[in-house]
Amino acid sequence: MSKRVPFLLGSCIAAGLSFLAVSGCSKTPVPGLPNPVEKPGWRMVFADEFDGPGLNASLWMTGFPWGRCSEIAFNTDGPNMSFADGAVRLTGKRERVNGFCFDWDENGAFTPYYRDFDYSTAMLYSVRPFKYGYYECRFQAPRGRGFNAAFWLYGEKAEEVDVFEIVAEDNGAAQMTLHWKDDDPLVGTSQWAKHVMPSGPAFDAGFHTFALEWTPEKVVWYLDNWEVPQPLFTQFIQGRHIPDVEMHVILTLGVGGMGGDPDGTTVFPADFAVDYVRVFQR
Repeated sequence: MSKRVPFLLGSCIAAGLSFLAVSGCSKTPVPGLPNPVEKPGWRMVFADEFDGPGLNASLWMTGFPWGRCSEIAFNTDGPNMSFADGAVRLTGKRERVNGFCFDWDENGAFTPYYRDFDYSTAMLYSVRPFKYGYYECRFQAPRGRGFNAAFWLYGEKAEEVDVFEIVAEDNGAAQMTLHWKDDDPLVGTSQWAKHVMPSGPAFDAGFHTFALEWTPEKVVWYLDNWEVPQPLFTQFIQGRHIPDVEMHVILTLGVGGMGGDPDGTTVFPADFAVDYVRVFQR
């Protein structure tokens, strides 16, 4: 049975699987951040409320360090991003664009090239990496085959944690996945997923909040402040592969790929709206 995380103002109750008292509830502001949102036992170290009028370039890049290619869509440097009503909107469009990419050539060199794409989209990649903490995003995902709205962490050694991926091929279900570099001999794979099935909330019908608690001992997901229950075997497998490297915070609106390609039912343009991203540490 899931437990609600007791993030109550004015108390020093830690988030997590149990209600453990912690000392030293920090209320120290971090330079450059808005007034801190209190989560007892945690200190906000990164936040963007996306109040506009434009992107805070000290916090975000608009592409991966290795390029802007993303399946069948190209991540633009601004045209697919807008700010309104206190949220940023990453917009997927059906349009022909020519984009700059990198790939390995036949000589093993990481080589730049240009290619044509049938779709454009947008993404955010945090300038600063983080190690451990509580990562939170309030969002509304688009409806339609071919879209994959995601909030995720990525670091060296191919470490990755998907806080959520809203995948059309799963009828809008949220997928939460821990990735690691080499196959685990017990399960023969380098990833282990947990789903919130379509009987859950409609992520395109309103805003919802996903969060991840990442410590040296565990990864725990939360949906609208409720812990997402995980079987003991899942906890065991994930416990063998807890990331121990710094990771960047990423927001992407994927088009094509694991969500399938858009078809005649897919409506463009479509927005992945993000109200805020916040990172807390103990």
